[in-house]
Amino acid sequence: MSYNRSMISTARRIVVLVQLPIPPLGPAPVRGNVPLAGAYLKLWAEKQGLGHDYDIQILPGRDANALGDHALVAALLGRDPWMIGFTCYVWNIERVLWVAAELKRHRPELQIVLGGPEITPDNAWVLDTPHYDFAVIGEGEQTFAALLASLRGTPKADRWALPIAGTGLSDIPGLYIPPTSGPRYDPARRPAFRTPLQDLNDLGSPYLAGIVDPGEEQMLLLETTRGCVFKCKFCYYPKSYDKQYYIAADQIRAGLRHARERGAREVFLLDPTLNQRRDFADFLRLLAEENPGQGFSYFGELRAEGVTAETARLLREANFTEVEVGLQSIDADAMRMMDRKNNLRAFERGVRAMREEGIRVKVDLIVGLPGDTPESVMRSFNYLRDGDLYSDVQVFNLAILPGTAFRQEAPELGLRFQPRPPYYVLETPTLKRTDLFELMQKAQDLFAVEFDAQVPPVLEYDTAGGLERVWRVDLDAIKPTVPPHVNRRAQAFTIWFTAHCLHRHAALAASCVRQVLADNPYTTLQVVLDASLGDARTIPHSINPQLLNSLLGAALEQPTYLDKYYALQPGRTNGAKRLVVVLPSSVRDELDPDWLDEMGSTAALVWRGMATDTAEMESFEYAWPE
Repeated sequence: MSYNRSMISTARRIVVLVQLPIPPLGPAPVRGNVPLAGAYLKLWAEKQGLGHDYDIQILPGRDANALGDHALVAALLGRDPWMIGFTCYVWNIERVLWVAAELKRHRPELQIVLGGPEITPDNAWVLDTPHYDFAVIGEGEQTFAALLASLRGTPKADRWALPIAGTGLSDIPGLYIPPTSGPRYDPARRPAFRTPLQDLNDLGSPYLAGIVDPGEEQMLLLETTRGCVFKCKFCYYPKSYDKQYYIAADQIRAGLRHARERGAREVFLLDPTLNQRRDFADFLRLLAEENPGQGFSYFGELRAEGVTAETARLLREANFTEVEVGLQSIDADAMRMMDRKNNLRAFERGVRAMREEGIRVKVDLIVGLPGDTPESVMRSFNYLRDGDLYSDVQVFNLAILPGTAFRQEAPELGLRFQPRPPYYVLETPTLKRTDLFELMQKAQDLFAVEFDAQVPPVLEYDTAGGLERVWRVDLDAIKPTVPPHVNRRAQAFTIWFTAHCLHRHAALAASCVRQVLADNPYTTLQVVLDASLGDARTIPHSINPQLLNSLLGAALEQPTYLDKYYALQPGRTNGAKRLVVVLPSSVRDELDPDWLDEMGSTAALVWRGMATDTAEMESFEYAWPE
């Protein structure tokens, strides 16, 4: 095939970079989804002079965080992109692939690029999907820029035109080309794909460049190093780096001053282990100096073993109000098999030193590690509880993440895990699935906490951004209303059912749930059953367990990330779909407590009270049955 220069568009090609958030548990606004990875890609590409040929855009948070699946596709296509790049994490990869397929259905010539931690040589279910053109494995800035440079002289509609043979696409370190799109290149065969930027100071700061604004959410995500000295087998991060790479102190200072000027109140240190750096004490002094009046609160992850009384004091002077500490396990076998040795005496000294300075210490434990038994996991729980070695505890099920040593060793270790995100371990040679479930329940009981407690329902809706957030369905109507157009629906959506006897319409209600999720499969969905016009005699007949189970079954026919994330969690059903029963507060004392308990085991109960003044809004009180 040949081409001529007239085939090449002289206008800058539009490249849109997208980072989809952790799915919200409810309709409350998403916070913290800062597209920092995409901002670094844009920054580095433009530093290489590629801004002359490409208009690189970051999809704003107001769209990435709020739009439903089809609305997101419409918004992306509305930007008339030539290429769209997605940052892929465990929590968004399935939705990303669905969106990519829809984009390709509408615009087959659109270039789709995948990057992020989910893109690894061993994650075949992602790499084998057909709806993308390129994937970037490992650190992305150099690979992405090289890709754009190689493609800038190509015809807009045909990437595989003859001249590309000389552009060196197959020589770009870290670039994976799926076999359905052209010549295959497997970066796992080339050690060069692991080569990171040798000097992070050459990269610069997306904040200082004005690509992202720390004032938008009053929050700065601060990366001061890449690489990790620890090689924990459950973690992917250190596999991308051969050593640690640091950002210079003057760049850190400039970033903090800029954030302060923009009104940021929180600084999250993204370093994988904050105190792995040899200059830790001096680094904390720098953070304190750039936080006059303690206008920031800092947060970071560290190893308690490396904290002394002096560094605990420096942490507090800098205004670290909370830190996260990964203990994971105290069991010798589990520590050996995850390649992580904990010095428990040093851990205790570090935790106590920080707590004495008034710093909250959140300690992480993992359930399901190779070598774990029910007894060894309980010893870890009791060690923390009996020693009062925490302010807060997080207990996680082990995830066998792509790119990790545990993923490679899973067959020989006998680890059975979910094939799709979140990749939770389901069984090990020493733990059954029932053990995993019971251990999470025991952790909640022992630490007197409900992990990931459900948020209250949201029953009042606005139309911010022109989005529709609720579909009200009168099931008694001869012809129920149709749902809002898919291109106008928010990601967090509610179906609000009313009827004199709701259970008589169970099949119709379930079909409405299926319709909404067929349109937008990654919706965070509330299903509201409004019985507030009933009385104590009719309500138990209107809403029964069969109705709730029918609706929940319809909602979970195609479980998404949050549904699977909570699959091993004890307690009430939690996930991306939830049932809400609205009851009149006037009959609260008349309803059978056993019926309330039975309903409350599956649905959130909300008591509706009428306002005494017609100018006032109705009031809603959310409560679980005792």
